[in-house]
Amino acid sequence: MNNSVIRGALLFFLLTIYIFNGLCIVLSIQTPLFDYAGISFLGIFSILLFTGIIILCTFYHKLFFFFLPFVLLAFPNVINDFFPAFMLGPLTENRVASFPFITHIDIFLIFGLLIFKDTFPSELRFEGRITILFSLLIFSSFFLITLFLTKENHLLSLFAVGDFQFRYLLLFTLYLVSVKINPEHIQMIVFGLSFSVLFLFVEAYAFSFFRGYDYLVSGTLAANVFANIIAAITVFYIFYPTTYFSTSNRYFQLIRFTTISIGFLILILNGTRMAMLSLLLSGGFYYVKTTFNTENLLRFLARLLGYGLLFGFLILIAIQFDRFKSIILIFSDMANLEFQFNEDTASLFARFQLYLVSANMIDEHWLMGIGPGRWNFLKYDYGFRQMGTLLTDVLLDPHNDYLSYLSQYGIFGILFIVFLYIFPSTQFISNPKNPFAFFGIIPLTLMFSSFTNSNTLKHNVFALSGMILFLILQIYIRTPNNNQLRDA
Repeated sequence: MNNSVIRGALLFFLLTIYIFNGLCIVLSIQTPLFDYAGISFLGIFSILLFTGIIILCTFYHKLFFFFLPFVLLAFPNVINDFFPAFMLGPLTENRVASFPFITHIDIFLIFGLLIFKDTFPSELRFEGRITILFSLLIFSSFFLITLFLTKENHLLSLFAVGDFQFRYLLLFTLYLVSVKINPEHIQMIVFGLSFSVLFLFVEAYAFSFFRGYDYLVSGTLAANVFANIIAAITVFYIFYPTTYFSTSNRYFQLIRFTTISIGFLILILNGTRMAMLSLLLSGGFYYVKTTFNTENLLRFLARLLGYGLLFGFLILIAIQFDRFKSIILIFSDMANLEFQFNEDTASLFARFQLYLVSANMIDEHWLMGIGPGRWNFLKYDYGFRQMGTLLTDVLLDPHNDYLSYLSQYGIFGILFIVFLYIFPSTQFISNPKNPFAFFGIIPLTLMFSSFTNSNTLKHNVFALSGMILFLILQIYIRTPNNNQLRDA
């Protein structure tokens, strides 16, 4: 069984999903929950920007990997207003939002498969082929069983807009069997991540200014998830080894310093406590792991002093702000069993209510879950209640990635947790010097903040996580003789 057989199976399942989504558009187009935002000034700007990127990548293929993280994570979501969408909650909710049946990420990833169709990567290892086929069997079974069990049209459409997680994973699996990755591609992706952080900062500043917010919010990634992914990327740049690059060390150090500075500025202006905590926990873990494994005494002392000063400086700045200083107070109250409802703990109490809703869903649908895309719509059937001004009738999510997958997919959700979090993180921990495995520090950092936010329920962050999984699998799934970076 070679790559073309696996590629054919993946294409068949992917095409099935797109046909299903197309049928759901037809079925829902006359219902009140169908949505089409249409043309706007920002929408036209986004189309022109997207078209420009497509043209550049057509003539200069290596730029695809530079723009890949940007399109996945930072590209303005307003471009998706041009696609048919479906409401994610009852129309009685305040600020009810919709999500499209197809996104710009689908289009860009399909475009990439077309321009790299002649790269001819090496054959997959036997274990890799079995893993892909076994996963495909499980996910296709879940997909078909969920369709069979769904009796209402609006739940079918919610499933269709929520199946972006299937689509993105399938597309990146196609990349795994169809696209050959080299060191220059990795370098372009790293540069693209830096550009994404800069763009998101400018976008968030403009969005927050015009909306009158007194803290930094992204129009694409909202508030908490925006800070969480920025924290993960910031940790990535703090520790990323310069030896992975063919460019001059001085040039990369400038990129590194700029990205870290902007990333930390975003965290301060945004004020999400768990994002800052995840940065310190993940960074501290890697700092301890690598520093005390250093055999050279001078290098050990340099790392001990350098990173110690860096993290000490970051902590010192953070605790100057009451928002971050409250982390210490919260942990102190919990240690003294005096955890009470107040301004600092209000969001945690609200989250506990959302966790209870997810727990009720898991209790009743532990095998198959309620289905992706349906959590907000069905939350009222599983004990959701308002909590003053904290939990009103607005678009909400589980605020916990692990509960999110278990409530939507049942026991199948364990696979998402393994693929998106556990596997990349363990690969990074076991081999942090590998340029592919090092990307696992991003999901490792997200693992902490995902206890209080549904990070990968944002389709942008899920797509970036899919890219990271695709990169890390390069060291596991290829034959060793053909993987020039396996022993890097």
